[in-house]
Amino acid sequence: MTSTALPKQGIFLPPSAPSCSIPYTIIKSRRKTWALSLQSDLTLQIRIPLTVTYAEAKQILFTKEKWILKKYRELEQCKNAAPRSSLTPAQRHALEARYRQAARDYFPARVAYYEAIIGVTHGAITIRDQKTRWGSCSAKGNLNFNWRLMLAPPRILDYVVVHELCHRKEMNHSKAFWNAVEMVLPDYKELRKWLKQYGTTLTL
Repeated sequence: MTSTALPKQGIFLPPSAPSCSIPYTIIKSRRKTWALSLQSDLTLQIRIPLTVTYAEAKQILFTKEKWILKKYRELEQCKNAAPRSSLTPAQRHALEARYRQAARDYFPARVAYYEAIIGVTHGAITIRDQKTRWGSCSAKGNLNFNWRLMLAPPRILDYVVVHELCHRKEMNHSKAFWNAVEMVLPDYKELRKWLKQYGTTLTL
């Protein structure tokens, strides 16, 4: 959705763990419900409808405190357990370039395969390095994919491709949308869960 107001930022201090300070961003958009997510950089993002005030959005943090702390500690533990890369900046840059090129070759092939199954078409395909998104689909059918998915198991990459192609049928996350995804990938819930749990490890 297109944001209609500048994001508001702040620091959330959970009452039960005041020493844990978590940066947050509140984004207003033309959505119908609010959504709270913990990003890979350990920051919170709250998306709210235009009718919800920033003060009300802040209260969401307190009502979801238990969930926030649970997810924060899980992600923090996962990041701390991730192996440290021994690559030099030059090596990392060169390797990333190779993965990006591989993504430019691989994604169009997977899109072509699944769009024939789903019965949709697509526009341009762009490979990006997005910090908080694995893929997106515009109203015109243009698709964006994160090159880091090349570091994931092939089935996970396919899930993101199917997810975005199903938006060509339903530009939302309604029951009809998830039904469309499930028709192609019956185990999509497990794939989605894997990406949420291990997505932060997809790095060089």
